[in-house]
Amino acid sequence: MRMVSEKGGKMEKDKIAVVGAGVVGTALAYLLKEKGYRIIGIASRSQNSAQRAASFLGGEVRVSTTPEEIVQEADLVFITTSDSAIEEVCERIANKEGFRPGQIVVHTSGALPSTILLKAREKGALIASVHPLQSFADVKEAIKIIPSSIFCLEGAAEAIPTLMELVRTLGARPFSIDTRYKSLYHAAAVVASNFLVTLYYLSFKLYEAIDIPREEASQALLPLIKGTVNNIEKLGPVKALTGPIARGDLNVVKGHLEALRHLDTRFIDIYRTISRLTVEIGIKKGTLSPEKGDEILRILDK
Repeated sequence: MRMVSEKGGKMEKDKIAVVGAGVVGTALAYLLKEKGYRIIGIASRSQNSAQRAASFLGGEVRVSTTPEEIVQEADLVFITTSDSAIEEVCERIANKEGFRPGQIVVHTSGALPSTILLKAREKGALIASVHPLQSFADVKEAIKIIPSSIFCLEGAAEAIPTLMELVRTLGARPFSIDTRYKSLYHAAAVVASNFLVTLYYLSFKLYEAIDIPREEASQALLPLIKGTVNNIEKLGPVKALTGPIARGDLNVVKGHLEALRHLDTRFIDIYRTISRLTVEIGIKKGTLSPEKGDEILRILDK
């Protein structure tokens, strides 16, 4: 971690500016301040939102609606705006000579690579992204959850060690990837998080088709999901697989397909697509023979 010297030889941690006063920016500023980093300013489009974020930190924190004013003295700049605003904000700060050589400038988007901070790099800054692999409902929840979260880092090789140590200082766990793979990394997160919600919704729709009330459906499905997640955590995805495909139960799969044919065609399409990948898992687990797997695939293709 880069350190700076104060009078009397005392060493202090980097000076940090936060641009974007949303949930992630506010929570990170709070936690970093708690760990001894110096938060020199928070900028937002709205003075009220910047002030609200600063109030979480306590003490004197400069707030502004002009980000270039607060980033100039920072060693590390966090751009925590919405994804759609990151590049525009970065360009504005660069055009106003807010960045300088030696700074580290990062954004916290999961989907976008650090290269959208090109304008900062052109001013001599090191660019990177630091993404907490987690979802947060509000600032208080984020403050609670971030220290136990996983962070994905990518960007300038010279910046990564500093950012790794910063994340560890928060109590979180970092890993780094090549910038080229940022979209693939984010796609994996979307599948694990967002698509789980989609599959849960699909289960609801199937229960609706047989007039099971939503409350009863939830009571039936949530324990099943929680049990599956626990098994994945303990055993990994291959050993955690159960069900008719893992057992090679052809008749059950046929029955599912027959029932789904009478409903929305999207449902059977999803079932077929996911079942094909499930066959691969079953074979890897060893409970489904390759021959039975091929039979299931033929049934799915009919």
